[in-house]
Amino acid sequence: MSYKVEFELGGRQMIFETGKLAKQANGAATVQYGDSMVISTICAQKEPRIGFDFFPLTVEYREKSYAAGKIPGGFFKREARPSEKEILSARIIDRTIRPLFPADFRGETQVINFIISHDQQNDTDIVALNASSAAIAVSDVPFAKTVAGVRVGRVDGQFVINPTFEMLEESDLSITITGSEDAITMVEGGGYEIPEDELIDALLFGHEHIKIIIGKIEELKAQCEKEKFEYIPISIEDALTAKVTELVGNKLNEYNQIAVKEDRNAAKKEMTTEMVEALAEEFEDS
Repeated sequence: MSYKVEFELGGRQMIFETGKLAKQANGAATVQYGDSMVISTICAQKEPRIGFDFFPLTVEYREKSYAAGKIPGGFFKREARPSEKEILSARIIDRTIRPLFPADFRGETQVINFIISHDQQNDTDIVALNASSAAIAVSDVPFAKTVAGVRVGRVDGQFVINPTFEMLEESDLSITITGSEDAITMVEGGGYEIPEDELIDALLFGHEHIKIIIGKIEELKAQCEKEKFEYIPISIEDALTAKVTELVGNKLNEYNQIAVKEDRNAAKKEMTTEMVEALAEEFEDS
């Protein structure tokens, strides 16, 4: 059975749909924005990957030429290797979703995004990010909260949500913003110099639209009614965690307030060195 949610965002229709394609995946969703469409799937193991001290998450984002109705020629006709744009787009998705999986979950997980069609007006990286979030939301893979993302531009002094390629040529700002309903989790972008208060206004403008997208993803999730699976957690030593918390305390928050990057990194490095030395003495076998 398929489920669909559609709404208007930035003057274009955004359509979330699940249940038609990739039924063997833990979760899958297609997102159409304008005439650009992306399919995102998530597959995950319940059992932890032995020997890994980090979450084995793989995120892929692939733009094949067929999506724009083209056939590449020459040496790269097979399109085997991801381009720089594809790698950077996958990293944006990774940075957005990785922290929201459970800390004790080590099951191998893959989030794969393929561009089905590209209208060469609406960039599909933002579409893929929201498709990834929707696929995770409707899946049975445990996840803390729903996230979404937008791109904010500014044309003729007015903020624009998800500007087209044509608009970006006239825009003096291009910021990719991702976040949950209650916080912005990642910002990336560039532009001409603008006052700080205008940049904050751009972030708040983007976050308001992120909330709209999250509401629609939650609506799609409610239609599916799929329960999250129970996984085999890895053991995190409580004593070690407590000791790290004791040693770090509020230092990290204080260091993040240091304005100069070199000084901030130096302070964090010194703190990390001291912490590792202290832990090595007390937890030799960990």
